[in-house]
Amino acid sequence: MARKRSAVGLVQQELATRVGISRQSLSAVEAGGAVPSATVALRLAKALNCAVEELFWTDDEPAVVEAELTFVPAPPPTSRTGRDRGTAGNRVLLGFLSDRWVAHELDPASDGAFTTSADGVLRGPGKKTSEGRATAKVSLLGDELGARQNLLCAGCAPAFGLLAARASRGPGARDRVVWLERPSGEALGLLARRRIHVAGAHIYDAGTGEFNVPAVQRLFADRSMRVFTLARWEVGLVVAPGNPLRIRGVADLVRRDVRFVRRQDSAAAQDLVVRLAGREGIPLGRLSEANLVARGHSEVARLVALGAADVGVAVATVAHAHGLGFLPLEQERFDIVVNKEGSVDPRVARLLETLSSQSFRREMESLGGHVTRDAGKLVAET
Repeated sequence: MARKRSAVGLVQQELATRVGISRQSLSAVEAGGAVPSATVALRLAKALNCAVEELFWTDDEPAVVEAELTFVPAPPPTSRTGRDRGTAGNRVLLGFLSDRWVAHELDPASDGAFTTSADGVLRGPGKKTSEGRATAKVSLLGDELGARQNLLCAGCAPAFGLLAARASRGPGARDRVVWLERPSGEALGLLARRRIHVAGAHIYDAGTGEFNVPAVQRLFADRSMRVFTLARWEVGLVVAPGNPLRIRGVADLVRRDVRFVRRQDSAAAQDLVVRLAGREGIPLGRLSEANLVARGHSEVARLVALGAADVGVAVATVAHAHGLGFLPLEQERFDIVVNKEGSVDPRVARLLETLSSQSFRREMESLGGHVTRDAGKLVAET
């Protein structure tokens, strides 16, 4: 409470006078040595322009909400977690969308699992609703208002994570922007089911030669959407330093002496491999036989760097970060997608403002492999 008081520029005596108690009584409340009456608690909250729950809570009785549960995708053979999906004790991120709570499990095997603070933990396994959705009770780890203000974003671009982090600490930022690492197809699916606020994608449409917009038009035929560019980047084959197996292109991915780490079927990087293989007449069945499956660009590079795989498809940035070789295949455009009505949400507006800022562009360019001149540009309104 002392921080709240300082934030509004009041000293103890001034606040005590406003709520009608002595300075000594207020000091005892701030120190946790006394519990105010309900009337005094309400006066304190009014004087500090906040909710009572922001000033007083009990650690042994966390608030509980019922949320629609979005499971972590089943782990690939390269990673195993210690818990089953949807079980008690799993950490979750929360968002409030379309008048309901949505909970996303944090995947312990993901890059950001231990650098992302959870909003709550599951109290028990999920149950099915009459509409077929899974719900679960979640014990909050913080205040409900803070979790309600989360802006949930999903996509596979590492730069999307940077954007979320920068928007969370920009001027006037009071809410948390959360990035969930998900492949492009899954991110758009979550947005279509109203389980996130913002999706990121780099999905190529062979019929039009365009990125993302045709996929958005198909998936959101009955909704107005806006598509903004984040960056263009190079996608290619990530190989060991010096390319000891002399891998030259997609045709080498089906060699018996080459261990190829593929991406999930919903990943745009895997779509690229399939598309290029089709052009060259490479049997697609051989590509799907790969035992290693990576969940993101960084995991592809990590597996190659560790020697668990010989080659995978990812963005140039992660290859360079791990000191690996990189063979470019194609330049792609990564866009972020929002509902038209959602784009006027102050949280989304701040995200877009951050995306267009020079400081964010400079940070992306410092990573290498990103072309940022169109960052923040409105590509389409469907």
